[in-house]
Amino acid sequence: MNNVLIIYFELTFQVKSRVPLINRIKTLGAWAKLGNSAYLVMTQYNPVQVRDHLWEVMNKADKIYVGVCGAPSAWNNLPQDVSNWIRTNQKK
Repeated sequence: MNNVLIIYFELTFQVKSRVPLINRIKTLGAWAKLGNSAYLVMTQYNPVQVRDHLWEVMNKADKIYVGVCGAPSAWNNLPQDVSNWIRTNQKK
């Protein structure tokens, strides 16, 4: 069963760890970028599995949050493609 998860992170060493982390997020399933440090991902994995998978390429001082993101939700000023992704993939 697929869930839409929200992933939020803060990196202490941005230049070194951002690219591997983003690449790893994108392998989890269909995704939408909410901002510089936040993604929505439709994946078969649960939040603990995703956190642990991403943590492997993060520094120990970094921060990460992974949670289930279900409907209803609300937003403003996101790009149209992100809004469409949310409407299409978020469970009601």
